[in-house]
Parts: sequence; C-alpha cells; structure tokens
Amino acid sequence: MIPPWKELDAEREELLQLQPDIRGVVYPGAHVLGVLELGEGSVVLPGTVVEGHVRIGKDCRIGPNAYLRGETRVGDGCVIGNAVELKSSLLGNKVFVSHLSYIGDSIIRDDVNVGGGCIFSNFRHDAGEIRMPWQGALQPTGRNKLGCVVGEHCRIGCKCVILPGRVLPPGTWTDPGSVVR
Repeated sequence: MIPPWKELDAEREELLQLQPDIRGVVYPGAHVLGVLELGEGSVVLPGTVVEGHVRIGKDCRIGPNAYLRGETRVGDGCVIGNAVELKSSLLGNKVFVSHLSYIGDSIIRDDVNVGGGCIFSNFRHDAGEIRMPWQGALQPTGRNKLGCVVGEHCRIGCKCVILPGRVLPPGTWTDPGSVVR
C-alpha cells in the first residue's frame, strides 16, 4: 500500500490524461472550464464551476454552486452540494458533502458523510512541510499542501475543522464543531 500523498500524486497523473466524456447532464448555467468526465445518471447543476481535470462517477449530484478544481475524482453515488469546494481531492463511493464545505488535497474513502460547514485544511500557517502518520510513525511528505485521509464509514459533524496531514480511521464519528488536531 502506498502512502496517501503518493496516492494523490499517482491519481493526479492519471487525471491529467482525461478526455472530455459527458454521459450525464450538465445543466445550463454550469461552467466546464477544464476537462470533465461525467458518468451516467450524474447531474451538474447550475452555478457549478469545474476547472482542471475532474472525473465524476455514476449517479452523482453536483451543485448547485459547487466548485471542483485541480485534479479531482468523485466516485459513484456521491452528493457534492451547494457552495462545496473540492480541490485536488479523491472521493470514494457514496460520499456526501451536501453544503458549505471545503476539501483540499484530501482522500475520502467510501460511505462518508460530511456535515455542513466543514473545512478539511490543506496548508499550515507557517507554510512548512506537512507530516502525516503512516506505518506507525509521523512521516515527511515533501508537500506544503496536503489535507487529510478519512477512512470508510466515517461521519464528520457540522462545522468540523480537520487540520493538514490528519488521518481519521474507518468508522470515526466527530462531534459537531470539533477540531481534529
């Protein structure tokens, strides 16, 4: 198993090869400014902006007014709702980020619900290198932008902040308003 920051790098390289492929519906008023691969049964609602190289799976609902940028992958059966920004992140299947949240340079595994108003931070105030726990030790990542890894079946309470480089094990539930340090 490769470290999460290397997983982001590998997926980035794959997403940079995307070709436009729209099998769902991009509604009038949505703006595709980059390359979008959109799966069957998925919709991109008005006010949504897609920049960069973005792959969205089947049966997803994106927007209204979402912002997807960088090299981003959204799995099948996901909801990325109103005023949600995804930047260079990988989302598994059945991930729900329904409103007012930011997810930067992060990996979210399958069956995760993110409450409204959450921030998955990807940058340290001192602009230093982000370290992440991996294989029992805090590892240097070589990156100054890296969010978090959220395991399968997690529930993130409303208005939570997850600091850069954190790992939430599968099945984690956070209290509303908490800060994951």
